[in-house]
Parts: sequence; C-alpha cells; structure tokens
Amino acid sequence: MLLAVVVGGVWLGQERIIALFVQEANRYLITPVKVGRMQVSLLDQFPRVSITLHELRVSGSLPQDTVPLARARRLYFAFDAWDMLRGHYRIRAVTLTDGQVQVSHDQQGRANYDVIRYDTTATAASQPFAFALENIRLERVRAVYDDQQRQQRYTVQVHDVKAQLDVEDMLVGVRAQGSTRVEALQLGPDAYFRNKDLALTTRLQIDRAARLVTIEPSVLNVGKAAYSVAGRVDYRQATTLGLRMEGRQTDAQSVLALLPARLASRLSAYRSRGDLYFGGTVRGELSAKASPRIDVSFGCRDASFYHPEFRQAVEHVFLSGSFSNGAARAAHTSVLSLRDVRGTLQGRPFSGNVRYVNFQNPTLSLDLRADLDVGRAQRFYPLAAVRAASGTARLQLQFVGNLRQFRAQPASAAVRSSGVLALHGVQLQLRDFRQPFTGLNGNFVLRRNDVAINGFSGKIGNSDFRLNGFFRNALGWLLLPRQQLLLDADLKAQLLDFDQLLRMHQPAGPSRATVAKPAAPSTPAAGSYGLRISPQLALDVRTDVQRVRFRRFRGQRLTGTIRLRNQLLSAAPLSIMAAGGQASFRGTLDARRPQLLRLSSTISCQQLPLDSLFYAFEDFGQRFITARHLRGSLTARAESDLYFDGALNPLTDRMEAEVNLTVRNGELNNFQPLQKLSMIAGRERLRHLRFAQLTTPVYIQSRTVYLPEMEIRSNVRAASLIRVTGTHTFDQQMDYHVSIPILPGLLQRTAGMGSGPSLLLAIQGDEDNFRVTYDRRSSVARPASSLPPARRPATAAEPPKPVAPVENTTPPAPRKAFELKKPEKKPAQPQTGEYFDF
Repeated sequence: MLLAVVVGGVWLGQERIIALFVQEANRYLITPVKVGRMQVSLLDQFPRVSITLHELRVSGSLPQDTVPLARARRLYFAFDAWDMLRGHYRIRAVTLTDGQVQVSHDQQGRANYDVIRYDTTATAASQPFAFALENIRLERVRAVYDDQQRQQRYTVQVHDVKAQLDVEDMLVGVRAQGSTRVEALQLGPDAYFRNKDLALTTRLQIDRAARLVTIEPSVLNVGKAAYSVAGRVDYRQATTLGLRMEGRQTDAQSVLALLPARLASRLSAYRSRGDLYFGGTVRGELSAKASPRIDVSFGCRDASFYHPEFRQAVEHVFLSGSFSNGAARAAHTSVLSLRDVRGTLQGRPFSGNVRYVNFQNPTLSLDLRADLDVGRAQRFYPLAAVRAASGTARLQLQFVGNLRQFRAQPASAAVRSSGVLALHGVQLQLRDFRQPFTGLNGNFVLRRNDVAINGFSGKIGNSDFRLNGFFRNALGWLLLPRQQLLLDADLKAQLLDFDQLLRMHQPAGPSRATVAKPAAPSTPAAGSYGLRISPQLALDVRTDVQRVRFRRFRGQRLTGTIRLRNQLLSAAPLSIMAAGGQASFRGTLDARRPQLLRLSSTISCQQLPLDSLFYAFEDFGQRFITARHLRGSLTARAESDLYFDGALNPLTDRMEAEVNLTVRNGELNNFQPLQKLSMIAGRERLRHLRFAQLTTPVYIQSRTVYLPEMEIRSNVRAASLIRVTGTHTFDQQMDYHVSIPILPGLLQRTAGMGSGPSLLLAIQGDEDNFRVTYDRRSSVARPASSLPPARRPATAAEPPKPVAPVENTTPPAPRKAFELKKPEKKPAQPQTGEYFDF
C-alpha cells in the first residue's frame, strides 16, 4: 500500500514537482538552459525519487560563446520520498552521465562559468523546493578547462567519480573519490600526463565568502606511485598558490608521466627498481603577469633502470637533482642541477654532474666520465642509425660556457671544453650503410672547438684507413644545426675498394605496412653506385694509398690532396701507378645538384700498356676493338666535362672531351676488318699489324667520337702508310674511311708519282654487322662527317685552379667545351658494279 501511494503520488504530482523544480532552478541560474524533455521517475535513482532531464544544454556566461558550458544525455536530481509526502522537496543528490563540461577563460581572463546567482532573498527553509546536495556523481563525463590567456588546456575523461558535499551557509566541504583518465594537461607547447589513468582521493574546504580553497592532504595515484598534494588556493583577486607536493613509491614510469611527450617519448618504455623520490613546493601568484615560485627536488638511491625488451640494465644509480625558477620566478633565473650522478652498466662505471642556468640565455656546466661497452650501451639505449655495435670506449668530457655565445660564434666563444675519447676494437653496423665499420681504434682529444685525431684506424668493408689530423669546428657541428665540419688530416691506407665505397649508402627500406611504390627515375636503384656529399662537410685530406681497386681497375701509390668546400670536390693533383704506367688527375666535381654531378678534369698518362688499359676499363663499353686486339704503350692527355646522375651513370649526351694521344710500338692483332684486305697482303701479316708510332687528337661530343685523319706506318709493305679518319657513336655506329697506297712507297718515289694512287675504303655499320666497301668520295682525307670540333680556348688546356669557396649555391650553366658545326653529311651513292664488297 505504501509503494502504491508513493507511485500514485509521483504520477499525480509530477507536473507540480517539475514546475517547482523549474521555478527553483531559474532562481539560481543566470544563463539559459535547454532541455529535450523532463520527467519524474521512481526507478532511475531508486530508492530516491528523481527528476530526470534528457538532452540537457547549459549556455556559458560569455556572450560570444558558441560552445555550451555543459551538455549531457541525462541529468538526475534526486530527493527522498518523505520529502514529497511533506511537500518540501530537497535535492539531495545529482548524477550526470554521458556528458561534457567545457570551462574556459577568454583572452581577457573572463570566465564562462558565472551562471549561478547566490544573492537570493528567500531562505531555503521557506521554499517548497530547494537544493540541499549531499553527493554528486559523474559517469562518463569529459571535462575540459581552456585558459586562452595563460595558454593552458586540461582535458580529463571522468569514468566514475563520487563526491560528497557538506554545505554550511558559504562553506562547502567536498570529499571526492574515483577514477579518471587524463587525455592531456597542455601548458603552452607541451602536454603533460598524456593518456594516463589516475585514481583520485581528495578533500577540499571551499570558503565562498573568502574565495579560498583549502586542500587537505589529497592523493593522486599513477600506477603504483602516489603523489600527495596539500595547501591553499586563494582566488579573491589574482590566484595565489601555496601548495606542497610529494611523491611516494614512485618509479621511472610514473615520473616520466609528468613530462611532455617530446622529452619522455624515447624513455617511456623503461622501468625502474629501487628508491626514487620527488617533492616540491609552489608558492605565489599565478596570473597572466606573474608566476609562482617553484622549487622541486628529486633523485634516486641505489636504483636500477632497464628496458623489458633489451635485457640491459643500468644499476646502482645514485642521483640528486633540483629545479627552481629562482627569485624572479622566470626563465632567466631558473636553474636545473644534477649532482653526483653515478652508476654502472654491466659492471663498467660512469659518473658526472650537470648544471643548466638561465633558460633564456643558458650557461651549461658539464662533467662526464664513462667507461663503456659500446654494444651493451647500444642495446640499453638503441640509436636508430646504429643496427649493431661492439667494442669498448672510454670518455672524459668537460664543458663550461654560454650556449648562446657558442651558437653565435662557435670558434671564438668564451667556453672551456676539454676531453678524451678512446676507442678500442669498436665495430659498427650503421642502418644506411652496406659495409660495416670494423676494428676502429684511436684517440680523439677535444681542444676547445676542435678535435685532434691521433691514430684513428679501422676498416670499411675491404677498405682500411688511418687518419691523423683535426676535426675543425667539431663541437659546433655536433651541437648546433647547419654547422660545417672540416676534416684536416693525413690519410694512409693499404687498400681502397671503390667498388664497395661507392655502393655503401643504402637508404632504409619501407616498413612492412608501407606499400612499395616505384622509384623515381632519378632515384638510385638498390645496389647501384652513388656519391652523396653533405653541404656541412669540408675536407683538406692528404692521401697516401698503396692500392686502389674499382671493378677491373687496379692502381698503386695513389697520392695527392683532396679538397672539399660547399659540395665542390677538387683534386690538385692526384697521381697513381696503374697497368704498368703512370697517370695523374686534376679536376673539380660539382655535387651541389645530387642528380646532376659535373666533373671537369684534366688527365694525363705515360707509357700505359694499351691491352691492360682496355682490359681495366672494360673496353670502354664497346666490342669493336678490345684488349685482345691491341698492344703498345700509350701516352695521352685528356680534358673533359663529364656529367653523371645520382647513381653515377654517365649522361653521355652532355659529355665533351678532347684527347691527345700517342701510341708507340703498337700492334693490331686479329682485327677482323683487316682480314678482309687480304688482296694487299697475306692474312698472317695482317693478323699482326705493327706500327712504330701513332699521334692523333680525338674529340668526343654529342655521343660521338670524332677521329681526324691520322697516318699509320705499318710493317706491311703493300700498305706501309695507312690513313684513317671517321666517327664512332656511343650507339656503336661506325663510319671509318681508310686510304691505302696501291704502290709501295719506294716504287712511288722512283716513278715520281708523289703520293700515288690509293685504294679508298669505307667501314660502316655496327660492331656485329659491318661491311667494308669501296669509297668513291673524292675527299676521303677529310670527309664532312669526321671534321673535328673547334679546339678549346687556350685557357681550357691549363690545369684547373683549386676552387675557392662560393656563396652562390646555383650551379653554373653547362659550358660547351667545343663549338662543333658539321656540314650536312651526304653519303656516297655508288653505282652497281663500281665498288668492291670484301
């Protein structure tokens, strides 16, 4: 009967109850509230009776607000059934579910939550409907605090929080407990506590008259760690803080949760054991014009840090640290200090001290000592650029100086720096390099901004090296962006294998989740050659290399100086012994455009065996005249402009060269076209054609080799003087013209015939399909198709001077080495029966 009476009363009196609730709410609310529908229910908050508001929307107090102060799917106001029987309705509890609360301050510091009217004239006891809250519950509510003036934004997802209120006039006591998830606490550009689950237990005393919040010891749990907070917040005018904080049972994970992602991302997976402590105070005004005084102390005692996957641990770690924003409570008086840092990594000790003063114009004091197993250090803290490492290193480093002055003038800043790095048996496998670095040994001594290199030796694949000299501006290059590093050193090596060195770089492959895309035409394929020169690298290297290897090429005693400035690599000159002869090189490589490398050079050689030269250079990419056909010694000088793409493939359409060569004691053996001239000499004699000396220029332009008229005096009596001219394209299309005297030279002179009649022949076609025919053209000595290009200006033949550093990074337009204008070629039109087809 009692239940029936209550249900009937609710059903009959719900309109009156809702009307009273709306009337009372309007007495307290300043801003409009929109509600989808309202109902009185006995079941929603049983055993209490509740007024349920569906699809609630509360506007903020700022006129320009477009985002509501609060919105919720359901809001329950509960009161006791006995209140309904007495006719005095007292709201005892509030439950908010599936909603969002957006609290904000605009640029002028005005709040959007001034929506409640406190100065009511009627007393609660005289009203039939009033608020007498005893508890508040939030379920699945997203709360956002956005302060545009201070550039702060806090975002919290409340899972389930219960709060109890004790209200005595203007004093409100709050006890709250529950679980929340902090999406982010954004302070300026940094976000703290990102995506962390927290457990909250707090007690607050709010004096609305004095505008004072007293925080009794409250606990915030992050995992196993507990952070206690206590103190006062005075908000009568500017907010004034007096808070104490302390961490208990903290570990690495909970401490890292306090840091922004940019600082904690690389360390977030690490765990710790041992005693870690944290504590501090925040005192003073917090406003747009002032900041409170912050003093924090932290550290650890006999702790260990480890990564669950890498199975390496730093043990017996001791550390004392502190942070303070100083007397001025600003960045320029802030100090961060780490004192008496010490520990071991797999039994090898490290220690140091760090002090960072004045965050606006910082001065750094650093003292570091470490004895490291490189492999274990790499496994404890992996570097993305290093795949594997081993060996030992010993480091001592001291640095004291102003970082702003150092950034402005690294070479002359008033800093004190010194240190020694000693490597022993270090091996490195880098991510972007195919060949490993092995057997690295040597000492590096820091002297102010430079590093002296003492006996640094090792191997890169098959190549070895030993360096002595200096890394100029090493500290600036290491610590500052866009700084140039100069290697000024002597290089000695037993072997440089350029077939490996030019294939060293291999870009990191795509991840498994990445869909492979076809490479651009200018991108070097895997396994191709490549040359990449950093704009921050400069060289002054004196070389002394015993052996050089590249494909078939074998060289000895490479000596000379290599200079690099602003991606312009020059050599003046380099000399090398190869194939039983001597060669020298001087020139400049312009690498400012990685996909269009330009090499301007002068090369000379003396007494190089022709067969060895053709073999070493793989017959220069053709099969018409190969190493097995040639004998003799070559002396030559070549000036050229060569262009290459990013994979060091020659761009032959841009290639230009002028070669002056002399061949002595030459032989042309088993050359198939000569076998077709058996009517002038025996096949056996033609199989071994010998000549004492041949001197001629050769020109290369537009993918064509131009051969001016040259005379060959051979051992064949019937053809003792042979004249040859013609062209040979890079597509292996030949057009040679040969003049062979019909009468022997002595008979011509006896008959007074001068040069005498000659047999004119043309060799045309490609390497695999050519023919020798009678040439009817009247001027076979200089046919139009074989006219050489104009010579270079006299200055082009001079050795190139070392290239001075330049500021302009735009490469000059390609210079035409030759200006060649050939008349239109009109091939001969022989009549049937008027030529010989051999």
